[in-house]
Amino acid sequence: MELLRVGVAEEDEVFRRGLIAVLLEEDWDCTVLATDSAANGQSADSVADLDVAVVCVKVLGGIPLQCPIVCLADPPLHGAESCYSSDNVKAVLPHDHLSADELVASIRAAVAGLQVESAGLSRPGDAVLDARSIQVLRLLAEGAETRAIARRLQLSERTIKTLVREIQLALGATTRAQAVAEGFRLGII
Repeated sequence: MELLRVGVAEEDEVFRRGLIAVLLEEDWDCTVLATDSAANGQSADSVADLDVAVVCVKVLGGIPLQCPIVCLADPPLHGAESCYSSDNVKAVLPHDHLSADELVASIRAAVAGLQVESAGLSRPGDAVLDARSIQVLRLLAEGAETRAIARRLQLSERTIKTLVREIQLALGATTRAQAVAEGFRLGII
């Protein structure tokens, strides 16, 4: 077995100890990372030497990490979409109902550079677009403007603008181009 250096950032001490117990069963080297309520932090050099970090979404933005991150999402408080604030996030798992096997497998995958997401959590854009929204997104991908889309679908321009905005929100995009790119990435169009 490989020796991994794993950082753990979790505010809840009992949960943090449970995570560490699972990691130690794998004979991995664990480091508790500093959070606002956890004073057992490490130096910047120790953080730089990590192979992977397991981080609760509540403290994700407060720790500068360059290694792959396994983010633990708490959907009722901070949905899975909050985990995507860092490009280093390679796995998104539920904070509650997390199994030891799921955690270990996700850590191994993250270290290997793979992307992992628990089936119970959704990334922005995983919401299914209805048929009309997909049709509008496809027309946007073809380069059609609002007026042309409205004429083709026999809808008002205002309706098309509203649909485009809803598509952007569903896909987590701020522009039409980003929505189209995300649509291609997700295989919607």
